[in-house]
Amino acid sequence: MLSYFFRRLIPISFFWVVSCSVSLTDVDVASLGDVQDLHTGERFPPQVFLQKIVNVPHILLGEQHDNLKHHQAQFWLLQQLQKHRRQGSLLLEMLSVDQQPQITKISQNSTAHFTNLPTALNWKASWDWRFYGETVRYALENQMALVATNLTEQEIAILMQGAEPLHGDKSTRLEIQQKIAQLISQNHLNDINLQNSLIQKMVQVQQFRDRRMAEKLLKAKIPSLLIAGNHHVNKQIGIVQHLQDLSPQTKVITILMGSNPSDFSANDADYFWILN
Repeated sequence: MLSYFFRRLIPISFFWVVSCSVSLTDVDVASLGDVQDLHTGERFPPQVFLQKIVNVPHILLGEQHDNLKHHQAQFWLLQQLQKHRRQGSLLLEMLSVDQQPQITKISQNSTAHFTNLPTALNWKASWDWRFYGETVRYALENQMALVATNLTEQEIAILMQGAEPLHGDKSTRLEIQQKIAQLISQNHLNDINLQNSLIQKMVQVQQFRDRRMAEKLLKAKIPSLLIAGNHHVNKQIGIVQHLQDLSPQTKVITILMGSNPSDFSANDADYFWILN
């Protein structure tokens, strides 16, 4: 029922064994579609898009978590950004803040942990390592600051029990919370037992996640790249709303990934990466 917010933990060794079956690195850039500017409607290949954003201090990159093409495009973008100028930090929704001590330890001597990196990171197997492993490894190999941004399981449990609601000027408006609630309901159409009170708690979890990501982004080394689900990156309901509350002068570029840009406008993101 709560799959939108909780992911079942399964033995991490499974994904470690099969990790070689998926490659993020062996990809022809020609297969990575086009990017559409949602402000102008202009489309261009990834190489041209790269030149437009290479000097941006903060990039928010959305994804569909189980889409291989999205992860291949992410890896390509991170690699190209690093080649053109030193990447300061990589921030991941897939890492919760209680994993930061492990990340720090690994960063101090990364090669010693590379033989079993998922275990060293205490990587949650609910996030398919096949889709993230090479990106994480590349960041560590190139001395980027790897930043955990997600809530801990304990924090989520407290929020689901009922905690003090999040406060904000723009980010916690009723309009935004209603849109998030609608998304949650759409993701649980088959769950007839999902009560409105539970949906509201799940909205709080989502908003606390977005606030945490915004806070981490503001403290991260520049240039920064934050990877999260598309809903978190959507300007109307996600991280950007919290940045406007915390640091309205901070400028970011937002990129959504998917197959149909006509479903989105410049109100949702700056760019849409078309990946079929």
